[in-house]
Amino acid sequence: MKRLSFQEDRAWIGVLAAIALVYHVYFIVKAWGQPVLLYGDAYYYDHSAQELNALHLYAYWSWGPAAQVTPGYPVFLALVYRVSHLFTPSHEAAMHLAQACQHLLAVASSVLIYVIARFRLPRYASFLAALLWTVYPPVVYANDQLLTENLYIPFLLAFVWSFLVLVRDRSRASFATAGLLLAVTTLIRPSVAPLLAAPACLFLQRDTRRAWKKTLTNYGVYVAVFVVAMIPWWVRNLVALHQWITTDLDAANPLLFGSDPTFYKDTSLSNGLTYAQQKALAIHRIEEGFRTHPLGYLKWYTLDKLGWLFGTPWYTSALPPHAGALTRVTFAYAHLHLLWVVVGAIGLAVGFGMRYIRWLSWLTAFLIAVQLPFIPINRYAYPMMPFLFVGVGAVIYLVAAWTRLRKGSPRGAATS
Repeated sequence: MKRLSFQEDRAWIGVLAAIALVYHVYFIVKAWGQPVLLYGDAYYYDHSAQELNALHLYAYWSWGPAAQVTPGYPVFLALVYRVSHLFTPSHEAAMHLAQACQHLLAVASSVLIYVIARFRLPRYASFLAALLWTVYPPVVYANDQLLTENLYIPFLLAFVWSFLVLVRDRSRASFATAGLLLAVTTLIRPSVAPLLAAPACLFLQRDTRRAWKKTLTNYGVYVAVFVVAMIPWWVRNLVALHQWITTDLDAANPLLFGSDPTFYKDTSLSNGLTYAQQKALAIHRIEEGFRTHPLGYLKWYTLDKLGWLFGTPWYTSALPPHAGALTRVTFAYAHLHLLWVVVGAIGLAVGFGMRYIRWLSWLTAFLIAVQLPFIPINRYAYPMMPFLFVGVGAVIYLVAAWTRLRKGSPRGAATS
């Protein structure tokens, strides 16, 4: 890809940003008139943010120092709450402001999807990919909740953009930027931390091996920036908890429930167990499962979990009583989810042979592989959907190019 020309792309970006902004402002105003519901993880994130502001203590579900989750999202909430409290003591208003900030970040995510897709796809395909994501109903459903995904997705997309710039430019600044964004994204959701090794894949390319000294130096910068950005979290854990914690301590519970093919029934599986006991039980169940029922457990950890992750959208499963026309249309569009998954997967599969798109294909495969050991709920597949929509854009581009070839048009689809 040539460097994105804002002179040429600004009209597309401007229209996309305007549509996304109007769309999300509508839902910001709509949400402001309703109470913010806190349940599950959202309750604990809210508790963590309030405790951080009131006591300058980072906790999760307790009143003492903890590291169950990385601090990115609770710190974001705490900052938004602090700004809100400059104007009103209402905690409800603070939570509504957090919702509004999340919706505005979703506008940035739409623009980032366009910019990422433009590394390889034409403007119309990039625009359609970003637009389909913008109006994908789970986006609104997610941003109305106080959950990590709403901060994780824009920073994950920002990291992916920076990584594609790194692949294109191979400059020291691009490696440093990507390392910093990876660290920030890791502090929001640690499952991306193994991407610290991603630039090593560049050494599979012949031109990189020729200039291996420069690439190795730049890779060192990437790792160094990542480490420096993570140091405050590591030091805090050593001081407050007297132990080394690389990311967080919350993997044991989802790992345990991920070892249970009937996790949706066995809701008391972890009752009374410490994190260490949950982890030990999870490993024992996995080993025992593969030893006694190898094919059954292989199916559970592949096909079955993929079905649970992607089979349904992260969205309300039933229409509310007396739903209006707009609600019915939105509900119907949300349940086209499987179409976008299948078409997007086809696009990313073909994308393994397309420059730049292949990095998104490998990233999506990595994100899926990282999730498979854990509990398979559709919420955890939601952050992968932006890349599947880029895959949809790739299919749109390929179909358009094939149609033009059939018609004998000499004009290249990639130039528009």
